[in-house]
Amino acid sequence: MFSQFFGKYLLDNQKITTEQYSSCMKYIAENRVKLGLLAEHEGLLARERATELNYLQMDADRQIGDLAVERGYLSESEVKYLLGCQGNPYLIFVQALEENKYMTRDEIDECLTDYQRENGFSDRIMNAMKEGNVERILPAFAHLEDERYQTLLGLSLRNVIRFISSYIRLEKGEFVTKHSAKYLVFQELVGDFHGMIGFSSDDDGILAIADGYAKETFEKVDEDALDSVGEFTNCICGLYAADLSYQNVQLDMLPPEYHTDTNLSDKGEFFILPIFVEGRELKLIIQIG
Repeated sequence: MFSQFFGKYLLDNQKITTEQYSSCMKYIAENRVKLGLLAEHEGLLARERATELNYLQMDADRQIGDLAVERGYLSESEVKYLLGCQGNPYLIFVQALEENKYMTRDEIDECLTDYQRENGFSDRIMNAMKEGNVERILPAFAHLEDERYQTLLGLSLRNVIRFISSYIRLEKGEFVTKHSAKYLVFQELVGDFHGMIGFSSDDDGILAIADGYAKETFEKVDEDALDSVGEFTNCICGLYAADLSYQNVQLDMLPPEYHTDTNLSDKGEFFILPIFVEGRELKLIIQIG
């Protein structure tokens, strides 16, 4: 997730090229965060010692954790802790930029500061972004007074990450009363209150959901692809209704609907959140009545 947000900023500001960004994404898929970088990030090693260990590892062909313990730089428990953190989305992107020699650490730090300032992100939001915690970053993109919206948005995005892809990016959402789209899939919930969850796109962006959920590649947006999106929407609705049932809130699910070249304008006010899944743009639609 972090690579999507910060990577877009670096691309927009011409700090890296599209080819370099693609190279970083390939690197991320094939590598894990090195122990020295993790230890530095966690405040367990100074940058100089982390660099020293990297050079020692190349000469000795040994695990960097063993070298750090041998020299008294880290304890065995600290090494074990760090090994469990090697999937850190922020650090693996930093490592990809550094090891490919696209940016130095100082340049990355400077751009991070500018990115945070220009977007008005708090330290809390930046930390959540670095950790890949989608629910904690939501307040920066969705200002919602009704906590039920926040809950349903969080559930929907968690399932996008779980079933579709963790490479997502958000833009600021808004409440609207109508929405036009080339492709639209939604499902309504009725009972103790009314709800709606849906996805739309003006191009083949909706295939990001269809492909990811079906675990196959659809060549075009057809009935089968939209049906896959409907199944994913049904999954989210089912989880949401099940969670509420434990709070004695009863909701029933209507069948998913899908439409092409449509205008959603008869449902009252609903919330639209732009999301990008592996670069493909679509809209997440949420309504709590």
